[in-house]
Amino acid sequence: MKVAVKAEQDIQYLATFVHGVLGCSSRTWSPYNVKRRNWLDVAAHSAAMSYDIWATAKHLDAWERLTTPPRIALIKPISSFEQN
Repeated sequence: MKVAVKAEQDIQYLATFVHGVLGCSSRTWSPYNVKRRNWLDVAAHSAAMSYDIWATAKHLDAWERLTTPPRIALIKPISSFEQN
């Protein structure tokens, strides 16, 4: 069971990275195509960027679900209230 969760975490890490890179790439080429007046390419890059941003958000949600948030641990427990 633990191996399966670790494998899914690794997949989510990789997918988050890949969609983030692809979204940044589309973001880079959209202004270039606006300057060159390639409107079809602008639309394609904008659609791809929107999808990659959405997919990155979904992978981050799955990532949060798989990892447990760190718990705040008290350095020194307050036991003086319990002794009274």
